[in-house]
Amino acid sequence: MGLSRVSAEDILSRFQQFAREATFETIQFGYDGDPFARPERGIAMLKELATMGKHINFSTKALLEGSTLDALSDIRRSMEAAGTSLSALVSLSCWDSAAVVEPHTPCPSERMLTIANLKRIDIPAFIAVRPILPHISDSEYARIADEGIRAGCEGFILGPLYADARRQFVRFIPPAILASVPSQTGTVSWSAHAPTWTRYEDADRLQRLLLMIEQKGGRTFLSSADAVALVHQKEKVV
Repeated sequence: MGLSRVSAEDILSRFQQFAREATFETIQFGYDGDPFARPERGIAMLKELATMGKHINFSTKALLEGSTLDALSDIRRSMEAAGTSLSALVSLSCWDSAAVVEPHTPCPSERMLTIANLKRIDIPAFIAVRPILPHISDSEYARIADEGIRAGCEGFILGPLYADARRQFVRFIPPAILASVPSQTGTVSWSAHAPTWTRYEDADRLQRLLLMIEQKGGRTFLSSADAVALVHQKEKVV
């Protein structure tokens, strides 16, 4: 929708025009930034998006509590009354290494508190275990699975690591380890900012992590669309 300096009003007006012209069921909010880095702005935009008659899934790394949680509860109730659903993705790609990998974000235990808080107000929350990082041990992912299940998350979404030509998002990974991961470079449909990306994914490790999570009793998904579809199915049953 534009750069960060674009006003919320301008973003919403453009999106409303898009919503009138396109056919879709779900708005995924915050995937190129965290809407709750500034909670008051995120809530204001979410309130407007909630009036569009679409399901909404938002992505965050934030600790959601207090007045923000109260506002989300109100939005969920208004959407439920309108026949639409609100769900969340909480992003987390490591545990013990989080202080190094993501030094300026809420710690893993705070994100688990976000999941528990969202569950308490009946907002389904998934953990986005993506990207899977090649230099992070399986034990850290096992810890994420254990803590996520304990917090009441609805499932875990696993995904590959992407890097652009400037090596954005992979600079902190030891080059020798990154070079050992199978990769493929090409254009991707979801990117509005770079023409080509390199996708790093170890298929054997992915299957091992999926099986590990499922053995612990967690649901697994390979896309957020599949996770959101589960929410919609449950809403229909209810």
